[in-house]
This record gives sequence, C-alpha cells and structure tokens, in this order.
Amino acid sequence: MMDRRMVLAGAAALAARPGWAQGDPIAALVDQVSQEVLVNTVYGLTSFPTRFTDHPQFPVVEEWVHDVMALQGDVTRFGFQMPSGKTRHNFILGDASDTRGVILIGAHYDSASEDSMNNAPGANDNATGMAAMLEAYRILSGAGLNKSVVAMAFAGEEQGFYGSAAIAEFARAEGWPIEMMINLDMLGWRPPNPAMPMIVEYDMGNAVAGNDAASASFGQMMAEVAADYTTLNTSHTDIWASDYMPFEATGFPAMGLYDGGVDDPRYGTSRDIPDVLDFGRLQQATRMVIAGVARYCGLSEPI
Repeated sequence: MMDRRMVLAGAAALAARPGWAQGDPIAALVDQVSQEVLVNTVYGLTSFPTRFTDHPQFPVVEEWVHDVMALQGDVTRFGFQMPSGKTRHNFILGDASDTRGVILIGAHYDSASEDSMNNAPGANDNATGMAAMLEAYRILSGAGLNKSVVAMAFAGEEQGFYGSAAIAEFARAEGWPIEMMINLDMLGWRPPNPAMPMIVEYDMGNAVAGNDAASASFGQMMAEVAADYTTLNTSHTDIWASDYMPFEATGFPAMGLYDGGVDDPRYGTSRDIPDVLDFGRLQQATRMVIAGVARYCGLSEPI
C-alpha cells in the first residue's frame, strides 16, 4: 500500500491535446488532470483501517486530510458536534465569502461498512470524490476565473450529513454567495458495462423550489461539457442521500456527480478497496467537473 506522504508526489504525463483543442482554454485545463495524483489520494485515504467519524482515532484522519489540503493553500477548520458528543471537523480551501460568487465543490472523507469501527476502507465511497475534488481545486484555483472556487471536505456524512448540515446552516447565516454546490460522491466504480453513464444529479423539487432552475441549468451544462471534454456518457437523476441535501434545504442551488456504484456488491462493505476501481473513469469525471466550472465562469472563447 502506498505511503500517505506520496499523495501529491509527482504527476502523470499530460495526454497529447488533439488538434481541435488548440487554443481552447477549457481543454488546456482538463488536460492537466493527473491520474497519478488521483490514484495517490485514493490510496492515501484508504491506508487508514477505517474513517468512521465516531472512531476514537478519527482525529488522525482529520489531520491527514488537513495536511493534504494545506499543500494547496490555507485551510479553514470548521468544527461541529456529532450526536455521540464528539467534535469533528470539516475543512475548507478558498474564500467562501467572495462577493464575486462562489462555486463550492464538496466531498465527504469519512467511510462506513458492515464493520465500520474496524474495517471501512471507503475507496469508492468516498475516497474517489475527495480525490476529484482536490484535483479539480488544484487546477481551477489557478485558472484566473471570475468566481471563487472553494473545496470542502465533510465528515459525518455516513451517519446523516452532520458535517455538511452544520456548515450549510453557517453559510446561510453568514450569507455566503454560493451560486452552486457541486457534490462528488462515488466516481470510480468499474461497472459491468463500460458505457454505463456517469450520473449528473440535479435538484428536482426537494425542500426549496426556488433553487431548482439553477441546478437543472448547471446539470444540463455538465452533460454538455462531458460530451465535449470527456469520454463519458451521462444521464440525469434527482439529488438524494448525500451532502448536497443540507445545502439545497438551506436554499443554495445544488447538484452532483455519481457513478451508479450503489449497484456494486462491494458498496458499503469492507471490500470497497482501491484495487478494483476504474481510475480512468475517475479521471474523466474530474475533467468533467473542471470543464463545467470553467464554462460556467465564462471560460469558453479560444485564447
């Protein structure tokens, strides 16, 4: 198993850019996605026996997440309380109060299984989402966009979105100008049919009606950039059962990407290990996130 310190060591050679992409600034961004970095992040997170939020050693996981995120900038630690009484933390990269508007990319870093207190590697659920979030932030934060890109790592998702619920309420109270919350939860399942779509989830009702249109528009744009900049097929469904739900309920537009992995017999078990993942699919999903955010921020004209 890879050493945790190897997470961001090195980068894979960038794929040759096709002729049509010359001068396309979005193509220049998505070409920077490193599968090696994604792999190292997933293996780093899964090197802990469990990342169950109520585990006594969970603070060690927290420090690892903090330190990896700190390689990309100043990290804000956001504490919240679990029903057990334990204080746990979310971690934030970027300026969430930027008046230009905020695109929030979020993923949970905790895990669960049939033996959560002892063996919950959580490779696809959700080391893959964390890897994509961090790689997307790395590339987008240096792209000179006209919005603030913010990355948030949530704990307490597996027990009921406790981390994201706490910070969503804080964001509402503070008036953070979040224009879209993009949730990344399970992106690396290797489905039996390689053509199985990556699922673009957007708000179709839920708790607040006023944020539906923005979510649907962003979701449809994500499908468009998937066709333009990735090898992925896409389909649409509603948001459900992940960390975008508290943001939607507090009024923020929210959408997500999801690989259909609940149909994997390894889902939610101690067999959710990195060795069986499709890292090429994870890389394509990361390209999709970057392209969608960049296009939303107006980066579409050739340079």
